Amino acid sequence: MTEQDGSSVQVRIDTGIVAGVEDRGCVRFRGIPFAAPPFGQDRFRHPRPPEPWEGVRDASASGPGVPQPSLPDDPWDGYFNPQRQGEDCLTLDVWTPDAATAGLPVMVWIHGGGFMTGTGSAPAHDGFTFARDGIVHVGINYRLGIDGFTYLGEGTDNLGLRDQVAALEWVQRNIARFGGDPSRVTVFGQSAGALSVMDLLAMPSARGLFARAIAQSGSPLGPVAAEDALSVTARIAERLGVAATRDAFAEVPVARTVAEVLPMTMEFADPRRWGSRSFMVSPYRAVYGTPSLPEAPMAVAPSSSVPLLTGTVRNETTGFLQALGSVDSMNWLVGRSILSSLGVDGGIRRAYRGTRDPHRTIDLVEAAWTDWAFRAPTVHLVERRTAPSFLYEFRWESPAFPPGLGANHAMEVPFVRDDLATARAIGPAGELMYRGAPEGLASRMHRAWVDFAVTGDPGWPAYETSERQTMVFDTESAVESDPSGPERVAWGARRQ
Repeated sequence: MTEQDGSSVQVRIDTGIVAGVEDRGCVRFRGIPFAAPPFGQDRFRHPRPPEPWEGVRDASASGPGVPQPSLPDDPWDGYFNPQRQGEDCLTLDVWTPDAATAGLPVMVWIHGGGFMTGTGSAPAHDGFTFARDGIVHVGINYRLGIDGFTYLGEGTDNLGLRDQVAALEWVQRNIARFGGDPSRVTVFGQSAGALSVMDLLAMPSARGLFARAIAQSGSPLGPVAAEDALSVTARIAERLGVAATRDAFAEVPVARTVAEVLPMTMEFADPRRWGSRSFMVSPYRAVYGTPSLPEAPMAVAPSSSVPLLTGTVRNETTGFLQALGSVDSMNWLVGRSILSSLGVDGGIRRAYRGTRDPHRTIDLVEAAWTDWAFRAPTVHLVERRTAPSFLYEFRWESPAFPPGLGANHAMEVPFVRDDLATARAIGPAGELMYRGAPEGLASRMHRAWVDFAVTGDPGWPAYETSERQTMVFDTESAVESDPSGPERVAWGARRQ
C-alpha cells in the first residue's frame, strides 16, 4: 500500500507503516529498523527481526548511528559519521524516485570506516543523486568495533556482516513496496564497505540476496583466520579486564567497549607485535573458517557468479601515512622498516622506477603499501574470477596533498555520487580537498555506477588477462591495457 498526502508518503512494510517525505522530486524514508536493537539480551548475538509497530512510524529523520568512537580533531566530522548514536541503530534509509512505481533497480550502500566508525545515513552517503537517476537507494547501518567484529566463538563470528545480511533480507522482503525490484539489487561499498562486499560474495547466507556487486578500495586480504582473530580477541579482553567469552564481554558497558576501540587500533599499528597484518590498519576484521564465512573471499572467487565492478585509488595509503606524520618528512629508517615489513624486494623496487620518484622514500613506501594492501590483491581477485569483472583505477589528485600523493583513500566517494558540492560544504577541509575537482569526472563515474546497476555494463570492457583493460578515471578518463603492469608482475612474483 502506498498513500501520498502532500509532502508525506506512507508505505506499508512487513512491520508496519512508515511515513517518508518528498524531497527534490524523489521520496526519502529514514531510520527504518531492519533488526532489533543489538544490545541488552541481544548483545553479541545474531540480529533478530524488529518488533512490529502500531500506527504510522515517522521516517523523516535518520535513526541513531551505531555506538562508535569520535575521531579526535576530525575535519570531516559530520560528513561520514553520525550526528547522534544510540542502541536502536540497526536501521536503514531508502531513497526512491517513486514509491508508487515498480521494477526499479536497487543499490544497497555499505559504508566504510575501518569497521570502527560511520553510518549509512551520513551526508557523504546521501542517496538523492541515485534516486534522481532512477535507482532505489538503500543505505544501511551495521555493528562496528568490538561489538560487531570481535570473534569470541560461541556463534559470535562476523556479527557486523550478519547485520548486513539481515538488511539485505529486509530489502528482499520490502523493497518492492518502494518501487524496487528485489531481483535487481546491486550491493556496493567503499573501504570497510568494499571489504564487506567481498565478504558477502563469499558468505553462503548472502547468496541470492543481490545480483551485482561494486567494491571501491577493498581488499580480499581483509578477513583473517580464526586463530589470528582470537589473538586480537585475547588482547582486547586483557585490556578490558575480562575473560574472552561472550557472556563476559556482554557485561562490559557499551561506553567502555566503544572507548577501547581506538586505543586498541593504535596498539595494532605496531608491526613489531602484530606483523604485516598491522598494515591493514584495523584490528576489527571479518573472520573466515567460521559458520558464516567458511572460506576466504579469494578462495571462493572462482565459483562466484555475481558480476563485479571493483578498483582502487592510486594513493590509498597517503592518509594513513599522514596520520603517522610521515607525508611531509619520511624518515629513511622508518621507510626501510615499513618496506621490509611489507616484503618489498629488489624486483618490486625496480618495478616502481618508471612511475615513482626514486629519490623520495615516501613515494616508494606509499606505492608499496597501497599495492600490498589494496591494488595487487584486488587485481589478483579479479584474475581468479570467472564471472564478469570490471576493473578501474582513480587517479585525480587533490591539491590537499603533495604532488604524486593526492589520489587518496575515499577521494572517489563524492565523484561516484556526483555530489562534490556536499563534500566542499563540509568546511575548509572539503574546500581544499576538492578544489578544482572536475564536475565532468563526477558525472562520468556516477553514470558508470548507475549503468552497471541497470545493465551490468559500466561502459568499458570486462577484465580479461589477455588485455587487462582497466578504466583509469582522471581529468581525462580512458581505458588502459594493464596500467602499472611492471608493479603487477612484481607483486605477483612475490605472491607465488
